[in-house]
Parts: sequence; C-alpha cells; structure tokens
Amino acid sequence: MGSPHTPKMTTDLLRAYSGAALRNADELLVEASLLRDHDHMARAYFLAVACIEEAGKALQAFDAQNRNLSDPAVCTKLKAGMESHSQKVSYALGIWALSSPDQSGAMKVALDVIFHLKRGREPAMYSDLRTNPDRVQIPREIARAVAARDCVRLAESCLAHAHRHVSEKTPAKFTSAQDRLFTMKSARFQEMLNTEDFWWYFISRMEVGQQDIAEAVLMYERDHIKTGIPFRPVEASDETV
Repeated sequence: MGSPHTPKMTTDLLRAYSGAALRNADELLVEASLLRDHDHMARAYFLAVACIEEAGKALQAFDAQNRNLSDPAVCTKLKAGMESHSQKVSYALGIWALSSPDQSGAMKVALDVIFHLKRGREPAMYSDLRTNPDRVQIPREIARAVAARDCVRLAESCLAHAHRHVSEKTPAKFTSAQDRLFTMKSARFQEMLNTEDFWWYFISRMEVGQQDIAEAVLMYERDHIKTGIPFRPVEASDETV
C-alpha cells in the first residue's frame, strides 16, 4: 500500500525508484521460480504477477523522469499510477508488446493476458467465500499449474524487456500539452475519444501536418467543448445513409 502523502518528485528520486523496483522484481522472479519448481503453484502465480507489477512500476518511474515534476497534478497522477496494480501490469505488458517484432500480435496477447492477470491475482493469494453455490475457495484449487508456469515465463520476459528498456532508452521529453493530457480525468478524455466530431477535428489537423494528439485534445476542449460549438456543423455531416 502506498503512502497517503506524495513525496517531492525529482528526476533523481524517480531514477532511484526505477532501479529499486527492478531489483525487487529480480528477487520476486527468483522466488516465483523456486515456488513453481517446488509445486507451490498458487504462490508462484501471485509472485510472478507481483514481478510484472514491479517491472511496470520501474518503467513508469523511468519514463516519467522528464515530466513537469513541479506540477502537483502531474506528481499526484504519477504516484497513483505507480500504486495501481492494473496500471503497472498494463504498462509492463505494453512495453513488452511494443518490443516484439510482431507488435500487433503481441498486443493482442497482452490484452488477453492483462485481463486474466487482473482477475487471478487476488484469488492466487487469498481464500474467499463464493456463491453459486455457496462455498469456500482456496488458492490451490483455482491456480492451475499451467497458468502458473506461463505466468512465471511471462514475468521473466517482461522483466528482461524492462531491463533492456531502462539500459538502452532515454527518458522521453514531454510537452506542456502532453503533461496536461496526462493529468486530464480519464472519463473526460474517454468521452472525447468517443466523440465523432473530435476525430474530424483531429483529421483536419493531421492534413496540415499537426499530429500531436495531446495538443489536439486540449485545443478541441478549449475551442469546441467549452464553447459548445462543434468543429463540424451538423449540416456538414452525413445525415443520410
């Protein structure tokens, strides 16, 4: 569980955090492998997921070093992401997929795996009460040996990619628009992405060589959402089929 307080984020702190998370992930992988080899499959599965999470955290911290760390909203959002089980898993598997020669195929695998890891993490560690029928559930009953072995193998691959990313890449530079998009509420951003008018606006920007989606999102919000004036008037859209 993370601290309720947000520490003063600095490049040095994030770099140190990334290194510490990678070292911890190394240890978790060793321990998960030992448990797998001694037929403790439920715990092997859980620690393998924890390894993937630590790899994701290391990558998040590394990639964020050049964000605007003087902005409290950026630091709060960054800390929340590094404490979120699902975001850490998604980040680690995303980097793993993007590192694959077959990015499209790897991304499809990652999306499927992410769902199963999120669903299986807690049951692999804790007993629980279930219904339909009412019963007691214990980890050993639900953590299949093949799933545990696959998860340990996946953790090993994700961690290798995380080490490679940190050692070979340079932390990205971020524009002010990208930092503002990073702190935007997810629901508001998702609503915009589901708006057809926004995509017509973005296409128009692409046609003149402006492809930064962060800048497009912020300008669309300013010029069209807040004013209530759509980019593409109703009479200009296709009303018939």
